[in-house]
Amino acid sequence: MMFDIGVGLMLPTFILCAGIYFTKYLGGFYLLHPIKTVKLMISKEGAGKTSPLRALSVSLAGTLGVGNIVGVAVAIVMGGAGSLFWMWISAFFSMILKYAEIVLAMRYKIHKKGEIFGGPMYYMRDGIGGRLGKMLAVVFSALGLFSAFSMGNMVQMNAASNAVESAFSVPTWLFGVISAILCAILLVGGFGGISRVTSVLIPILSVLYLLMSVRVVILDFERIPALFAMILEDAFSVSSATGGILGFLLTGALRQGVAKGSFSHEAGCGTAPMAHAGADTKIPAKQGVLGIFEVFFDTIILCTLTGFVILLASDGEFVTDNGMHLVIYSFARYYGKYAAYFISASIVLFAFATVICWGYYGKVCLGYLVPLDGAGKLYDLAYSAITILAAVMSESAVWALSDITVALMTVLNLTAVFWLRRDVRAETEMVFGK
Repeated sequence: MMFDIGVGLMLPTFILCAGIYFTKYLGGFYLLHPIKTVKLMISKEGAGKTSPLRALSVSLAGTLGVGNIVGVAVAIVMGGAGSLFWMWISAFFSMILKYAEIVLAMRYKIHKKGEIFGGPMYYMRDGIGGRLGKMLAVVFSALGLFSAFSMGNMVQMNAASNAVESAFSVPTWLFGVISAILCAILLVGGFGGISRVTSVLIPILSVLYLLMSVRVVILDFERIPALFAMILEDAFSVSSATGGILGFLLTGALRQGVAKGSFSHEAGCGTAPMAHAGADTKIPAKQGVLGIFEVFFDTIILCTLTGFVILLASDGEFVTDNGMHLVIYSFARYYGKYAAYFISASIVLFAFATVICWGYYGKVCLGYLVPLDGAGKLYDLAYSAITILAAVMSESAVWALSDITVALMTVLNLTAVFWLRRDVRAETEMVFGK
C-alpha cells in the first residue's frame, strides 16, 4: 500500500512537471502549428526498408493492448470515474515527452550488423556520455529487460488468458503453451517480421474496436453531458479528512488515472523509441510527431471510448472488480452475449501484438548488455516460456509488477531526456523554426 502511494505521488508529479516544462521549452509547436505538424506526419519522406508508419505500427502494438481495455477498467474500479480525467491530463502532457524521446532515439540510433538499434540506452551512452551515461544506459537496459517480462509479457498474457477462458472455455495453461510457441516463431523473425504482422493486425483491430465503442456512445448520447459532469466531479473530489494538496495527490482517481494512463500510452518510459528508431527517415522530428499522434490515439481516443462504455453500462454500480470481465459485461449490455467473443478476441489479439513487440524491446535491451548471438536464442526461449506462467498468475500480482517498472523506467528515462533537451530543441527548430 505504501509503495502504491509512493508511485502514485511520484508519477503524477514527475510526468506532469516534465510535460509542462517541455511544452513550454519547445514552444508548444504542435499546438501553435497543427497544420504543419499534420503535414509533416503524413509526408512521404522515408520510404526505405522500414517506413515511418510501419515503425509506428510496431510502437502502437506495444501501446495498444490491455492498457486500453482492461487497464481502463482497473483504473475506474480502483479510482472511480475521475480516473478517466487524469488519463486525459496525463496524455496531454505526455505527448511532448514521447515526441522528445523519439527525436533523441532517431538522433542517436546506430547501425549494427545490417540492423538499426536505438532507444534510451543509446542516447544515454552517446548523448550524456562518460561514465554516467554508460551507467545509466546499463541500468535502463536492465530495467527494460525486466519490464519486457513483466509489463510487456505477463500483464498482457494474463488478461488474454482470462479472456479466452471466460469466453471460449480454453484452459489458461493450454492458451499459455500455444501463445509461447507462436511468440517464439515471431521473435525469430526480428523487427521485420514483427512489423509485417503489426502493420496489418493493429489497424484492423483498432478500427473494429473503435466502431463498436462509438456506436455505444451514439446510442446513449443524451447521457454524455451527465457523464462528463460525473467524471469531473469525481476527479477533484477529496475527503475532508485528507484535504489539501496531499489529499488531492493521494486520491485514487489521480493515482490510478496517471498510473494506468502511463501504462497505456507508455510515454516517457523509453520503450516506444526502440521501435521508432527503426524507421527510415532522415528527419527525427517527423518520427517524433508520429509519437504525438500515438499518445493521442491511444489514450484520448481509445481509452476514453473504453471508459465511456464502462461508465454508461454500469451506472456507477460495478458488477465485478475484474477488469476484463467488467469490459465484457459492459459491451454485452449493448451487443448481447456475442459481444464477449469479440471483446475477448480483441483483448487476445491486442495483447499478443503487444507481447511480440515487447519481446523486441527486451531483445534490444539485452543486446546492449551482452552480445546477442547465444544470449538472443536463450532470451527468445525464456521470453516465450514466461507466457505460460503469466497465463495462470493472479491479476493483482501482475498489475503490481507493471506499476513498479513503469515508475522506475519513466524516472530514469525522463532524467536523460531533460539532460539532452537542447538536442531535442535543435531538431525541432530545424523543422518548425524558433
